[in-house]
Amino acid sequence: MNVNKRSHLKKMAKLNLLAAECGISPMTLSRIINNRIKPSDELARRLADKANELTSSDYFKAQDFIPNTEELILKHLGK
Repeated sequence: MNVNKRSHLKKMAKLNLLAAECGISPMTLSRIINNRIKPSDELARRLADKANELTSSDYFKAQDFIPNTEELILKHLGK
């Protein structure tokens, strides 16, 4: 997730509630939004839908929750 969308999500939504609504732990949600793990397409869609519901917007898309391969590699290398 890019920095602007991550910041918006943290300001506008209760992350514990978002995690609970999607059936995942807050730690797993943190790992997803910080590009440490890649969620399934289905989970990414649920996260986007619930994030939009909680923020009363249409700002988030499923793709926002799926890091690209380069982001994952850099995170695993500690860069």
